Amino acid sequence: RTGIIAMGEGGHQVTLHLYDLSQGMARAMSPALLGRQIDGVWHTGIVVHGQEYYFGGGIQLGYPGGTHFGRPMQVIPMGETHIPEELLQEFLAEISPRFTMHTYNLLRWNCNNFSNEVAQFLVGKEIPSHILSLPDDVMNTPLGQQLMPFLNMMEAQMRTASEQGVGQGGMHQWTPPSGREGVHSLAPATAVESATVSTATAEEAVPTPPVPEKAAEEATKV
Repeated sequence: RTGIIAMGEGGHQVTLHLYDLSQGMARAMSPALLGRQIDGVWHTGIVVHGQEYYFGGGIQLGYPGGTHFGRPMQVIPMGETHIPEELLQEFLAEISPRFTMHTYNLLRWNCNNFSNEVAQFLVGKEIPSHILSLPDDVMNTPLGQQLMPFLNMMEAQMRTASEQGVGQGGMHQWTPPSGREGVHSLAPATAVESATVSTATAEEAVPTPPVPEKAAEEATKV
């Protein structure tokens, strides 16, 4: 089970939920299309204090593993934190102007950048580097630039899905606590059954745009 786990002396487990937005297509098609292996198109969320926090159309939260992204592909232990929920809410209020619908960028300022900042605040370390380096890995390939129109389409789809998902399936838009004090929690500290490390891919990921025509032609030549 994921979510809040008491560790003694007020400690709580922090985990990173990893989702593949391509639903396995990146792993299958990237060698032919990009000339190198890309294991997934990663979305992440930080799970602590019984909530899953992530960045989409602003800072959002939901039941761990119960958002519209479906079950996580992988659950990565990040360590334990002794930072209380009240201080986490104050931290989110402080960084929230930098994580809005208008600042979101699929390649340069996305959910993984948010997860990385929250992880450093809670446990003092970054999320795995291969997650953060994915945009550069893709754009540094010969066909990477040709994917830009479709990546922009995916970004628009993600924003729409985030907007439509608010209030559904245990998902809520995070808002700062009144006066930046006290605990702000929109859902009970309830853990849900989730995938174990290295399980199947996410079931309800954001739709993947079609493969560029030129890229598809390159794939058939390989």
